[in-house]
Amino acid sequence: MMYRAAFGLSAVRATALRQLMAAKRAWKSRMRVTIGQEPSARPAIYFLTPDFQEPSGGIRVIYRHVDILNSAGTNAFVLHQRRGFRCTWFENQTRIAHVGDTRVLRGDFLVIPEVCVDILDHLSPGTEFIIFNQNVHLTWTASHDIARHYAPGGGLMGIIAVSEHNQHALRYAFGHVDVCRVHVGIDSGIFHSVEGPRPNRIAYMPRKMPEDANRVLELIRGRGLLEGWDIVRLDRIPQAEVAAQLRTTKIFLALSYQEGLGLPPAEAMACGNYVVGYHGFGGKEFFRSDFSGIVETGDILGFAQAIEYAIAHENAHPGWCQTRGDRASKFILSEYSLKREREEVKQIYARLLKASD
Repeated sequence: MMYRAAFGLSAVRATALRQLMAAKRAWKSRMRVTIGQEPSARPAIYFLTPDFQEPSGGIRVIYRHVDILNSAGTNAFVLHQRRGFRCTWFENQTRIAHVGDTRVLRGDFLVIPEVCVDILDHLSPGTEFIIFNQNVHLTWTASHDIARHYAPGGGLMGIIAVSEHNQHALRYAFGHVDVCRVHVGIDSGIFHSVEGPRPNRIAYMPRKMPEDANRVLELIRGRGLLEGWDIVRLDRIPQAEVAAQLRTTKIFLALSYQEGLGLPPAEAMACGNYVVGYHGFGGKEFFRSDFSGIVETGDILGFAQAIEYAIAHENAHPGWCQTRGDRASKFILSEYSLKREREEVKQIYARLLKASD
């Protein structure tokens, strides 16, 4: 079901986006990679990765892809800027390299995220690279002349996307290059549903469009709809704790805005939640009307009405949310399994590396 109304995005959101872009420009200006011209004794794939300690699904995916490649016998590293830096908000033993200790040599590959392609202006001609684009909406924040970085030749071996929406948009913009798609895996050992009744709890992540969340919650609170329901803020906590909380909630509010895929709502579905909210475009492929409430982005009234719809049905028919949450969990853990991701990552990189021979 699609709910509609006429509330727009706020000036607060615009200000926050400008601040975010300014912060990204600051750290991008400090990104460095050292290139050497001699052949590599043991060719490696280096995934250039921002030194972010804040939770970020995209960085977690990079770490996992490095693990997958190493388990398949391919020499791969996460390449951080600061010596000794490692993401600690999720458990990992991923191989890490640091720019100060590393030179990318002939025969090595550099995997560059979509927000860091400006660094290509400073690399030696002929450096072979792959663009790992996890959010097509951020593609044009990197440069005013982005097409030159996505042009064939000049070392570009291919582009990897994480959703149908990303893949189609990149092919539309840069149709002359190879755009592969990998299905990002959801770890069923962490994100899964559990049997038994759940308390009346609604979860959301305030780092995603917080002003929309506040307005929606005030709307339904003012109508008395939250009596007997608890609101759970999932903010700045490890992913294992996020998953543990999501196994105790019935409804998750998705506040995705122009996402490459949108991991939080997918993970909430995997934990058995009925998800209400924005698909962020990248999540269109898993927001389905038989187990989620789809709301047009920025539609505050429609969002509140979709929550009211779910609460009313749950109050009248206990288990209504759980039935749909179980359906969502089965779909997500089948469509976005770690096994599928592993096989696709190995196949894609094998093909791209073979094409460079």
